[in-house]
Amino acid sequence: MKNWLWKSVAFACVPMLANADSDQQRLGAHGLALPATFSGTLPCADCPGIEYHLDIWDEGQGYALRRTYLGRDDVFDEMGRWHVDPARNALVLEGTNAARSEWQITPNQEIRLLDQEGEPIVSDLPYTLAAGPLMPTDLRLPVTGLMIYFADAALFTECLSGQRYPVAMEADYLALERAYLAAEIEPAAPLIAHIDAEISMRPQMEGPDRMTVTVETFHHVTPDAGCPDNRMAAEFANTFWGMTHLDGVAQDPADGRQEPYLLISEDGTRFSGTMGCNRFMGQLTREGESVEFGPVAGTMMACPPELAARESAFTETLETARRVDLMDQNLRLLNDAGTELARFRALYTRH
Repeated sequence: MKNWLWKSVAFACVPMLANADSDQQRLGAHGLALPATFSGTLPCADCPGIEYHLDIWDEGQGYALRRTYLGRDDVFDEMGRWHVDPARNALVLEGTNAARSEWQITPNQEIRLLDQEGEPIVSDLPYTLAAGPLMPTDLRLPVTGLMIYFADAALFTECLSGQRYPVAMEADYLALERAYLAAEIEPAAPLIAHIDAEISMRPQMEGPDRMTVTVETFHHVTPDAGCPDNRMAAEFANTFWGMTHLDGVAQDPADGRQEPYLLISEDGTRFSGTMGCNRFMGQLTREGESVEFGPVAGTMMACPPELAARESAFTETLETARRVDLMDQNLRLLNDAGTELARFRALYTRH
């Protein structure tokens, strides 16, 4: 089986494989510049404090978290995926062993822990993590992921976070390789494996150091299975909609500015967004597939000519749109004749 084929199979199981070593930041619609590491020491009921090291990746919506209880020998690691609730401006982490936490996104690129009901913690104690450049933390935890073996090399894609790592050929790796070869699958095909892993920065035969999986204990493989895809269909309201096409032309999502998006309020009566420069807003009415955006108001900052032209075109699109076509993670705005005016994909939704 050719490499391009195993990639297509792997992507069918994991919606996005993020590069664990990428540190090029992008300002997302949620207001955070990612990827980034968030760190700080939060209060602890029976110890001097809990040291948090939280790595959040942009592509794939994966995260890794290490919590160290100061004054004790307790260290807890988890991996998982994140999504954003726009109505509450909340970052939601869901990971290993049903772990879940919610964080308020602040205007100054920090995140503040919310209580178990997702409400603000009223306290003068420090519950905030500060953002910094991505500095991946070491992890030790049980993981399940897609193992690929080809040309005397192995890759492991962790299912929860979607992160892909090279595998060190040491410790209990040989047991994993033997199980992979004994599974009688196509060469270079993905196979679900269950292991206890150490994930840490390691030197490579070629290129820079990379975060690497070391198989501390091999448990078993599961043929004819893949990573579960629990992505839910996106809702029209309270979803960041990232533009992919405008008037049939594919759009560059970044250009070094804030990610372009359209956001419908939770009650479905207002809209807001940006193309990366000015912010726009207004009211809308929707009944079934019919929609009408009211007059578009916006800020009046000077923008580069090309971006200003796209802003003008998008304003016209909103005022011309009369129908919506919503399916799974995709949204289209159509005119009266059913012609597509703009196309979007859902951003930061729950998996």
